[in-house]
Formats: sequence, C-alpha cells, structure tokens
Amino acid sequence: MVQQRLSNHPDLADLADQSLMAIRVISCKSDLSQQAIVTYAFIRVITRLEPAWPVTYELGIAIDLATGKLGPATGDKEKWLLEWWDVHPVTGAQVTGRQMPYWEEIKAIAVKAHNAARGRLLVGWDIAVTKDGPLLLEGNSYPDVDFPQRVCRVGIGHSPLGAPLHAALADLERRIATGTV
Repeated sequence: MVQQRLSNHPDLADLADQSLMAIRVISCKSDLSQQAIVTYAFIRVITRLEPAWPVTYELGIAIDLATGKLGPATGDKEKWLLEWWDVHPVTGAQVTGRQMPYWEEIKAIAVKAHNAARGRLLVGWDIAVTKDGPLLLEGNSYPDVDFPQRVCRVGIGHSPLGAPLHAALADLERRIATGTV
C-alpha cells in the first residue's frame, strides 16, 4: 500500500521534526441521542517518533476550546511530568499563545464524526493538521482521560466533560435500578 505522506501545517511544523502530530479532541454526549460536544483538546507529540531527540516522553500542548490558542507544553512521564514550557523543550519554538490553524474546522470534524458514531458516549479523535486543512486520522473508544486533565489543567468535574459524563452515569444508574439496561 502506498499512501501520501502527511506533513504538519507550516504554522505548527517547528513543534516536531519528523513525526506527524495529532490533535487529540475528546468529545462526549450526555445522552446517546444528543449532539456531541468537544470537552478537551491538545496537541500530542510522540517524541519516540523523533529519533534525533534525547527523550522518549509524550508531549502535550493544551488548546483553548473557545479560541484555539495554545497553552504551555508538558510531558507525560518521569521528570517531564511536572514541567511546563512556554517554549518547546527540544526545538526551542514558541508554544504558548500560538493559534491553532483551522480550529473551528477541527472541532466540527470531531463533532460530526462523533454524531455519526452510534453508541459511543466518549471518543478521543486524532486529527492531523496539514497545509491543506485538518484530516481525521482515527477515533479512540477508550481515550486516556488522565493526560488531558493534566495537559489542559482542568479536572473532569470542572471541564465540559463533567456535566455530560455525570448525566450519562446518572442515566445508567436509573436504568440499572429499573431493570431497563
């Protein structure tokens, strides 16, 4: 199989070297018949795919849901777990304050895909952003919920995910109690 090699959007290219970054967008429905909403978003840089880099930790960079502005970067393991950088720790590129290209389109792709995915309460979408626009890579039925909370510095209960997840769990409890599961 031969496929076109995708490259990061020029406005983001200095945040990685060789790897294609994914924008992880977590969407949720409070009821499977309702419209999905975007609850977390962040850039994922898989550093083990960067052979020249001296680390193998995953980097996460928060994306403000309303504006698409990037927050500081952080890591997912060991010494990078409690570090926050406004400037990329390997490339030296400015991180905080940058604008995510195609932000509204990225959110729309995640919502449209989730609304088409019947029976899924929560999905983590990986979306690439290229010079030609965003491209849906995959949906993850069981996305990591720890890393987004740290990267975005918002616990689930205080995030847009809190209310729909609470409503879904309350509905599940009701259906268990009434034997309608």
